[in-house]
Amino acid sequence: MNSEILNLPIHRYLDPSFIGQFIGHEGINIYKIEKENRVALDIWKNETENSIVRITGPYWNLKSAVNDVMVLITKIRNSNQRYHFQIPHKDVGFLIGKNGTKINEIKLSSNVDVHFDRSDNKPEGEEEKHETTVAVQGDYQQILTGLRLIFDRLMSKGQKSLYDDPRTRQFAESLMESL
Repeated sequence: MNSEILNLPIHRYLDPSFIGQFIGHEGINIYKIEKENRVALDIWKNETENSIVRITGPYWNLKSAVNDVMVLITKIRNSNQRYHFQIPHKDVGFLIGKNGTKINEIKLSSNVDVHFDRSDNKPEGEEEKHETTVAVQGDYQQILTGLRLIFDRLMSKGQKSLYDDPRTRQFAESLMESL
């Protein structure tokens, strides 16, 4: 059988920081594609330092392997989405909570990663912005859940909770209901 070579420019579809996820722990993803499609697959960089996937094997096996590569790329891209938004500097501490308790609750409940960027990288001549960029990372559903929890936390600022004062009747009723 004749072997053919196909060079797939993976840098067009996947950010270079995700190449490790593409390869998988100890090369498991590459090994799986090679084994299932009976092809040889390797990753190399061209002269412009862009990542290329080279697949070698019979024509129909190449087509199947390319399909598997594209499915893997799609999975990686979908599980690594990022949403950026800005909040006022004064709300960052409230969102994070004492010792990070509130933001950690949000992270655990929604399985997202949340990062705050307080850098003051403003272009020349532009006014200073009093906002912090928040990045939420995860898959689509996780991001939606995380954003909802963050929104609820920010909207609760300034509102009293029945747990704030344990001497109230509402607190006592809530406690009795839980017993």
